[in-house]
Amino acid sequence: MTVLFLLLIAGIYDETPITRNLDSNFQPGTYAEYRASQPEFTELRVTAVSGDSRGTELLVIMEENMSDSLDAGIVDQWLSDIAGEGNSVAAVEITYADPVEIRTWLQGLYAEGLKGVVFVGDIPAPWSCTVDASKADETFPSDYFYMDLDGVWEDSWIGYPTSGVPGQDSIYDGWSGDLFPEIYASRILTSVILLGNEYDLIESYLTRLHEWRQTGDPEPHALCYVDDDWSSFGGTYRSAMLNLYDDVELVNEVSATNGTDYRQNRLQAGYTWISPFVHSGATMHQWSPGPSTTSGHIWTDQPPSRFYNLFACANCRFTTNWCMGCAYVFGTDSGLAAVGSTKSGAMLQFVPFYAALGDGSSFGEAYSAWWSYIISGGFTPSEQYWHLGMIILGDPTIMPAMHMLGIGGDEPASVPVVYFSANPASGAVTVYAQGEFTIHDMTGRVVARGQNSQSFSGLETGIYLVSTEGLSVSEKLCVIR
Repeated sequence: MTVLFLLLIAGIYDETPITRNLDSNFQPGTYAEYRASQPEFTELRVTAVSGDSRGTELLVIMEENMSDSLDAGIVDQWLSDIAGEGNSVAAVEITYADPVEIRTWLQGLYAEGLKGVVFVGDIPAPWSCTVDASKADETFPSDYFYMDLDGVWEDSWIGYPTSGVPGQDSIYDGWSGDLFPEIYASRILTSVILLGNEYDLIESYLTRLHEWRQTGDPEPHALCYVDDDWSSFGGTYRSAMLNLYDDVELVNEVSATNGTDYRQNRLQAGYTWISPFVHSGATMHQWSPGPSTTSGHIWTDQPPSRFYNLFACANCRFTTNWCMGCAYVFGTDSGLAAVGSTKSGAMLQFVPFYAALGDGSSFGEAYSAWWSYIISGGFTPSEQYWHLGMIILGDPTIMPAMHMLGIGGDEPASVPVVYFSANPASGAVTVYAQGEFTIHDMTGRVVARGQNSQSFSGLETGIYLVSTEGLSVSEKLCVIR
């Protein structure tokens, strides 16, 4: 079974063209340039802003002194909204400390119940490098360092490992041990949007988060926009997105996808979710045959969409000014969250992510479930190259399916629902249902029963059917180890 799994995974990574920057002369920012633009590291000091960080499930981590520049009422409303969805939450400010010191601090909080963090402002970024014989070697910011709290992140070489120079340069080049994610992490970062005021943009973002939590999207629909190199995969990509929304429009004809159509006909069409599949750089999409869509276009055109899965090379490279992912989420009047990469590559194996979202998981929980799926077969060099730059931009507690499932808001669900804390789930999983429910394995055998909200940690790897009393609603649950 393990050999078959690895063969299937290898096929996906070998057959799928990697999204990359098509400009052969382009040079992404280096770690040395990033550090030169940032303050010197100082000893980690943590200052409470709201609540107690010890024992909290969600921790908002702001850059030092940021809370003095933000409207306290808007921040308090945000924290209250998160708490109202059943999460214990606290907020702190931290000094500009070495990522290793920050990770060590998070390890202690995880032992006390931490499930996720959101970094607000310029919080130090860990960096990694990957090599591939058939692709370009790359260095890039890698926030998965803050999610995997007990894996071994190695800095064994100066430059790329292929250079053969042993030593340390503060860039991670090897990964071993238990690499599953312990927590989820995301960023709210507006300083790279140079035409806007950093604090005004954060306040506007938090305000629309609150408004969305009240109203949602009455008729959500999504766009799966697949440029030429991936056109043959379009049906598979759309099928994964159908796990979240019933209405997903696929555009993948080679003659149909281009920059003019995307900008004039798609960005303004009011899609709730947009997934562009396109060669890109940190600040642009490079369509075939063109023209490019830039971060400046996003700033001026103000697309009304909420969510983005950016299968677009380096589109979430938050260390670059006018990072396009930041423009989509924080530079518009509607953006709420995006997932994408800080380097070549993007998300693959989409089903675990969209299935978890469709079952009512938050953005962070679904992202963590996807990472657990990726790691479950062993972290191969191809997976490292494709995925180590992945990141969430936005509030990780937001649930795209919240209003469809009747979670939160003023209106109760019209029918009983079943959803999960993660799906696929690795280890423990919480089942949420209205009333009593039963968990069956695929032979029909009852393996567990529960009521309303209950956690289970002993389910073995496999597919289960979770049904409410009377079998009025049934949902599949995938458990992986």
